[in-house]
Amino acid sequence: METEREEKNADITFVRWSARVLGVITAGFNLWMFIGESLESHTRSEPIEPIAAIGLALMGIYIVAMFLALKWERAGSLLGLAALGSFFVMLFLGLFHGNVSGGFSLKGVLNPVLLAFWLPVLLYLLCWRLEGRGRRKAVL
Repeated sequence: METEREEKNADITFVRWSARVLGVITAGFNLWMFIGESLESHTRSEPIEPIAAIGLALMGIYIVAMFLALKWERAGSLLGLAALGSFFVMLFLGLFHGNVSGGFSLKGVLNPVLLAFWLPVLLYLLCWRLEGRGRRKAVL
């Protein structure tokens, strides 16, 4: 019985650290791309469209959420879920202009790079679920 609990704790620890590492990698990648794109142009560019500003704000919230999840997992994962979910709804509806077709396509919500941002959020939620299940069994 004690070995089963230790294995469960080891599983939860593995999922938690996987979520943390992937969260820092995806948030760092996103931040690195934003900084690189903003430093690239030296000429005056056109003003940003309002819908693009909303998308950038949602991805900024996702970045903050992944760093927040290092300290407060539930708050960070739920905030990341809300921000990324809203971004994907906008992406699915095709609200962004340019090289985005929307819908279920490789240029829409099935973009593999954008789907990778879901991994840490889903791992944090899985960790939360595994912890809750372990607490319920301990009470019973």
